[in-house]
Amino acid sequence: MTLDHVYRRLMACYPRAYRRQYEDEMIGVLLDDAAPDQRRPAARDVLALLGGALRAHVRQAGARFSADPWREAAQALALIAALTLFVRAARVPVLHLAMLAQSYPGGIGEPVVLWPGGPVAVLWLIVAVLAVVGWARAAAAVAVCGATFEVVRVAADYGQYSTVFHLWPAVLAAMIPLALVVRAPRSAGAALARWRLGTLVAATLVSVAAPSVALVTGADNATAPIYGTWIFTAGVGRIEAILLTAGYLLFALAILSTPAVLRRRLLALVVPVAATLLLTRVGLGSTGTFLERSTHDGVLAALTPAQWLVLVLAPALFFAVAVAILHHRERSGSRIA
Repeated sequence: MTLDHVYRRLMACYPRAYRRQYEDEMIGVLLDDAAPDQRRPAARDVLALLGGALRAHVRQAGARFSADPWREAAQALALIAALTLFVRAARVPVLHLAMLAQSYPGGIGEPVVLWPGGPVAVLWLIVAVLAVVGWARAAAAVAVCGATFEVVRVAADYGQYSTVFHLWPAVLAAMIPLALVVRAPRSAGAALARWRLGTLVAATLVSVAAPSVALVTGADNATAPIYGTWIFTAGVGRIEAILLTAGYLLFALAILSTPAVLRRRLLALVVPVAATLLLTRVGLGSTGTFLERSTHDGVLAALTPAQWLVLVLAPALFFAVAVAILHHRERSGSRIA
């Protein structure tokens, strides 16, 4: 293999557009600097080429993510994620209020303990409202508080029970302030349009109220609980399951009905959360899985370093693959057009 072939193989690490513009020129310079009988590139040249390839990919990725569609997708994701976490935090406090109201028809009449779900739900609701009106920086500041709570709660669960079952909300919460600090030409409300905002509001109300409606109507008293690893992690009645499913479908409708450019990026941004959910619910959440964990006296053992590595790197890898597929499809579509 000639020195020219070796350099061209190293140049294959660079982005395609970069190679088209600079490959021949760079190889020419490297060959001119080489010794007459040199067959292998010098170590410093290999390191320089690989380092340059990494910088070129980083610059290319930065240029892609700085485009307006990615910025608007980040704002939309922040809004949808905040509403999702609001639903998750608000269902139990609202159910508690419904139980008290049912027990005391004349009024609650006594203090209600809503910690910690109530304050956390209020935080995420504030984030969602601020994101809709375009106050992204203020929303990001509030989101940091909510994300801190989610991370602390997951850390406490892991410290006490060695479980990462509820890691995905912490990942989603951590993404919200990062998404909100990205400057976009339009707010999340403007990017999603009014009817989609209405759909998201309806989805939020239905999902939050589902347990309370089932309780107040008493329709689920005679039905067997429904369980499911993915959707219903605790037993729910039939009416509650129907309402929750309707809420989830409304969330899906709001996302899938967005313009294709925005929808693809929204789905790509959700991939790390979905990968975390997959790993923690089917992989690392319990025993008897493809990443099985041992137990001691019925308590899960701590994650091994290899399992932590998978848990950290897999979502990032899946996200990179999703972005690569997205841009490949869009490039192919633009060529056909």
